[in-house]
Amino acid sequence: MGPDEVQELCTEILAKGPDITAVDRWTDPGRPTGLVITFSSGARLWAGITTAGATGTDLQDAPAPAPPLPALFDSAGKITAARAEQYLAAVLMAAHAPQITSVYGYSTTSSARHPGVGLHLVGGGRAFLPFVYTAAHGKKPATRPFTIDSVF
Repeated sequence: MGPDEVQELCTEILAKGPDITAVDRWTDPGRPTGLVITFSSGARLWAGITTAGATGTDLQDAPAPAPPLPALFDSAGKITAARAEQYLAAVLMAAHAPQITSVYGYSTTSSARHPGVGLHLVGGGRAFLPFVYTAAHGKKPATRPFTIDSVF
């Protein structure tokens, strides 16, 4: 699957997720295609989308079971990048889309430098959704990509 197909699939799945009020396609000249996800609190998250073909070592074809849907908001009603990763991964897995075999939050890997969500696709391909911007309700995102608010 290429970035456009992943964008279409994720738009369809995430738009049905609880606590997600809108999912819009996002393009920024010189940047990868992506999604703008608006949560019920009004907070927004911009995620880029890139893909990689099968490596020959990861040819999973059976979807993993979906994890339970974790809490998106903390006790103050705010979202953190780690909570967003877990929540979006769970929503994507709960859809049982035949194209997706597993989903993970970047913070679960030891090499994560930025927050985001990774997808393992049928046939061994992968998709990467790094978090590029965040904004709390009524706020504008940072002007610099990959500047993620601690809460939003």
